[in-house]
Amino acid sequence: MPVLYDFLIAIVAFLAFELVSSNCGVSTTWESKTIFESNQDILVCSHIKNKYSHSSCEKELQPPAVSMTTSLALVPFDESRVLPHEKTVREFKLAGHLFTIKQDWNTLGVAAVVWDSAVVLAEFLVKNEALVKGKNVLELGAGTGLTGMVAATLGANVTVTEREEAISHLRATIDLNSADKSWEISAAKLDWTHPEDHSNFPTPDVIIGADVIYIEETFQDLLRTILSLAKSNRTQILLSCKIRYDRDLHFLSLLQNHFQINEVFYDTHRDIKIFSVVRSS
Repeated sequence: MPVLYDFLIAIVAFLAFELVSSNCGVSTTWESKTIFESNQDILVCSHIKNKYSHSSCEKELQPPAVSMTTSLALVPFDESRVLPHEKTVREFKLAGHLFTIKQDWNTLGVAAVVWDSAVVLAEFLVKNEALVKGKNVLELGAGTGLTGMVAATLGANVTVTEREEAISHLRATIDLNSADKSWEISAAKLDWTHPEDHSNFPTPDVIIGADVIYIEETFQDLLRTILSLAKSNRTQILLSCKIRYDRDLHFLSLLQNHFQINEVFYDTHRDIKIFSVVRSS
């Protein structure tokens, strides 16, 4: 009888604790997980089905300091699941060289990240080095300059270009990778919206661009820039891009009014196309 009495007392005490906890809005079970799109840990409060940050959730709910019924599941950080553009440093082995790229997505956005189109175009140049070897190459919207640097390793005299806001990061990346190298490569400001910038560059033999077709508002400025730099059919243009939207095809149709366009390569795995563009008149 005493044993049964003690058992009943324990049951009543447990039910009373659960009743008080639920009235205070506290769940006795917590789950921690990682959202890799934002690369931040969040806490899920299971009884309300909403996502909160650790600090706001703990502050709002104020769970009691009870350890016997509270569990915390920790998920270890897995860097391999971080999205490529969120990584602060990436390395690429191309043309027998190791390129180290420091990315700055949070500050400079798309201009300070290596996109697949740049890698695919760089790999294409390695396999077709005669396209750039011994030639003057100008890269539009170079971003981190990976493709331009690869062209330089293949014997091209390269000018990589970017807008004013991103040129410092581009130059720092070039300096980091070209130290003690005999590459002929330099970085210069080129704003597509400022026609006066175009006159600062001699006519290149080859113009390259990776993922420069993605903002429709820039299409007319980009077209004018290409027309001013490629004054004759002696300049070959190589554009590497992922066709994400119908508007991307619209830019190619604008080019067709002045240029002959041929698809010369398609990376099926990364869904990246490379177009050869030559002035038709």
